[in-house]
Formats: sequence, structure tokens, C-alpha cells
Amino acid sequence: MSTYLYDASWRQERERLAGIESLWDPGTIRQMEALGVAEGWTCLEIGAGGGAIVEWLCGRAGRVVATDLDTRFLEAIEAPNLEVRRHDIAADELPDERFDLVHARLVLEHLPGRDTALERMVSLLAPGGRLLIEDYDWSSYGVEPRSELGERAAEAVLAFMEEVAGFDRAYGRRLIGELRRVGLEGVEAEGRLRLIDPRSPGADFYRLSLAAMRDPLAEQGRLAAHETDAVLAMLEDRDSTIISPVMVAAWGRAPR
Repeated sequence: MSTYLYDASWRQERERLAGIESLWDPGTIRQMEALGVAEGWTCLEIGAGGGAIVEWLCGRAGRVVATDLDTRFLEAIEAPNLEVRRHDIAADELPDERFDLVHARLVLEHLPGRDTALERMVSLLAPGGRLLIEDYDWSSYGVEPRSELGERAAEAVLAFMEEVAGFDRAYGRRLIGELRRVGLEGVEAEGRLRLIDPRSPGADFYRLSLAAMRDPLAEQGRLAAHETDAVLAMLEDRDSTIISPVMVAAWGRAPR
């Protein structure tokens, strides 16, 4: 069973997800185009979140299945070739159909049973089908000018997710090896890093991700509420720069 700490019912969750889309959708779309996604393809988007990539796929592919633990944002998408399913890739029964593309972004790093979940994703590929997985390596993350409190806040959030939900902050760097482990062919990978102006939409992802954790961090004594508020102010400072984690994209194809 997946344990995901960000609540889709939180009043600013769609705004938080929009920050992810602003930062990373262009690179994801570029990878999908390079893999050849086209009319006639059947595509599976796992952990589809706010649905921006789903909408792009619906305009490019033949049939799209979008899944998530909570599908409230996906259900607002109107596309005749889209099917939305509430589904946990770590635990729920898998569909019988096979897909030309299976994609998951910022999903496996959150799953304690990520090895099995990855194997389940591979089992959903048609012969010659492509798997595209994107996850973070957090080793590059920081804010300039540097702040001891800011670094402590980042560590508090990452440690909280690791201890409570089985999060893996370095999973991205292992992706290429993991795709080879599960038997895919033609495995390749790349990393993307962003330097983010706090006024840009992408900055909302990091600011709101911390804001969503404000009360749990305080309740567990990991970071006082006033300390979180100070870091949130820092993330809105016009003179600061956010250095993102590396988004690692790895892809490969199922044997024919």
C-alpha cells in the first residue's frame, strides 16, 4: 500500500502540482516526443497528479489511461480517448491490457515497495513498449544565499518523508541501473536541473511543499512553526535563487 504524505484535498494542492508542471513538463514532453509517442499508441500515466501530461498525451496518442490514488484533478479533463482510474500501482490488481508507453514521474521515489512497483510497471508494457521513469536526486538542492535554517528545513522534510513513508531522496541516480535490472533494452538516462527565480511559477512547488508540511513537522518536533514560516519567507525573497534537485529521466523498451 502506498503512503503518500501530500493530501490532494489540501486547498493549495493543485497550485503545488502546477509548480511541478511548470518546472518539468517541457522536459517530459521532449522525452516522450523522442520516444515516438504518436497516434495509435496506447499510453499509461501512473500517478498522473494534476493531469497536464495526460492532456498532452490525449492530444498526441490514440488511447490514454491515467491513474492516481486520488483522481479529483484528472476527472476534470474532457477528452474522448481518456480513461481515468483510481489505482495504487504498489498494491491494486493490474489491468489485463498492455501499453506502448508507461510513464511515472515522482512516483517510485515515494514507494517503500518501489522495486516491486517498477517490475509491475514493466509487466504492463507491450512487446517493444517504452517505459519512461522520472525521479529526483536531491543531492544538488539548495537556496542561495545559503542559510543554515533553510538547509535544516530541507533536511527535516526529507528525513520526515524517509522515516514515515519510505521515501528515497537519491532514487533518481539509481534509475538507469534499475531499468537494466528489470530487463529493459536500450536503457538511457539524463538529468535536468533548474535554477529557479522565486517569482517564477516553478518556485511554488518548493514553497507549497514546505507549507504543506508545516504542521506535521511542528507536531513531531522536527521544525518549529515559526522556523518554517521564516524559510517560507526566504523562498519568496526576490534576491534568492532555488537550486532544484536533479530530475533524472530514464527510459528503455521491453523486448519484442
